[in-house]
Amino acid sequence: MNTRSNAIPGQWYLDRQRGDIFQVVGVDGDGRSIDIQYADGSVEDISLDDWVMLDVVGCDQPEDWVGPYDDLESDDIGIPENTQDAHSAELPMERALLEIEEQRSRDMNEGEG
Repeated sequence: MNTRSNAIPGQWYLDRQRGDIFQVVGVDGDGRSIDIQYADGSVEDISLDDWVMLDVVGCDQPEDWVGPYDDLESDDIGIPENTQDAHSAELPMERALLEIEEQRSRDMNEGEG
């Protein structure tokens, strides 16, 4: 049984019965529900009555947690996938890294020939 009657948005919890780690992402007082997101990124809406019945304790955020961003592609967050896009992009750090990578590739190819 949950000794914490209040779900705190942003707080991570461990469900001691199931072993699940989740974060409270929202509390709807009128609807009497709590939105939680598990460490694997899945989201669930539970009732306040169910919350009170859980055996949870506060815990730290998992180190490998990526949540809803685990399936993003590089172009979804503005990182160009090819060199041509990188040179026209307004992303100085990514552009510089790609230029270094290109130079290494050219140096390696010259060394083979």
